[in-house]
Amino acid sequence: MPHFIKFNGDDNKSTFEHISQYLAQLGEVGSISELKVRLFSLSLTGTTFSWFSSLAPNLGSWEQLEQKFNDHFFCKNYELKLSHLTSVKQIRDESVNDYIRRFCDTKKRCFSLNIAEKDLADLAFSNLRSHIKERLEAYDFFTITQVHQRALDVESRSKESQKSHKHHRPNMHTLECNSDC
Repeated sequence: MPHFIKFNGDDNKSTFEHISQYLAQLGEVGSISELKVRLFSLSLTGTTFSWFSSLAPNLGSWEQLEQKFNDHFFCKNYELKLSHLTSVKQIRDESVNDYIRRFCDTKKRCFSLNIAEKDLADLAFSNLRSHIKERLEAYDFFTITQVHQRALDVESRSKESQKSHKHHRPNMHTLECNSDC
């Protein structure tokens, strides 16, 4: 029997995140609807467990229980919208890895957003820093992973170029003089 992470409804974890975590912890047993319903109470604590206990004894299917749970505990403040996702831009001195991670983390909180993978890739691409984006304009991207890999290549080559440019620059000595000399 797995040790379930408990949902109390008071932390910053969304109902969608809890259900995903619960199903992952169930493993193979998660394919049996009746067991998902029966074991769900073991992942609840506090007022969420009290809510579960107050439900009718015949809960119905897993889909019905999941819908009831989301309807009762889902917090709209935690969900983000497309406008939040479009505002995620790569900032100065932010690595491609950090930007893509931030973009994907924001996307995960857009629960009701239904957007094609190609459109997500286009959005992630469009918010890259301009010097990276300019070098990738000839490519068509179908997934965020493709954008990520190509942008990493450009970032890596750019860093190598900067290092070699620093090593080939001759040292210059400057003299300071005032207007009297």
